[in-house]
Amino acid sequence: MKRFPLQQLIQLREHRLEKARQLVLQRQRERQQCELACTRIEEEIAMLDAEKGEQRQRLLDPPPPGVDWSSVLAQREAHIELLGLQAVAARERLKQAQEKLREADNALREAREAFFRAKARQDALEKRKAVWRSEMLAQELRLEEAANADLLTVRPLTAGDNGGGP
Repeated sequence: MKRFPLQQLIQLREHRLEKARQLVLQRQRERQQCELACTRIEEEIAMLDAEKGEQRQRLLDPPPPGVDWSSVLAQREAHIELLGLQAVAARERLKQAQEKLREADNALREAREAFFRAKARQDALEKRKAVWRSEMLAQELRLEEAANADLLTVRPLTAGDNGGGP
């Protein structure tokens, strides 16, 4: 396995985090579109049911002058039945839209989990970088202190001292 320098790893993690964030945003938009589709279908169903109720109330209204009562009644019943069939079809579409919404919810949840995993990995790498920097600073301070201590322990040479024995 190839080892990457720490800064390159951080940049790679930032890129992955940004991709994960973009995916979360895309999944949120997809979920919102599914939710809007469900809302539109629910409104359509409510409208069809209301229209069907109104038509049932007007079922026994007298027919216009000169029109046969039985044909008007049959026509009104057929219209009510058609509204019922349209409502049934809309309910089926609603079930499908709700299934897509559930799938979008799952995809969004998975995208968020991936984002948080990527964020956690990036944070861990940043923490490791901070620890490494503090260790490097501590090591530099120890080396500097050791060099200073060596300078203090070296005995200064005096003029009468030839550096040797008696």
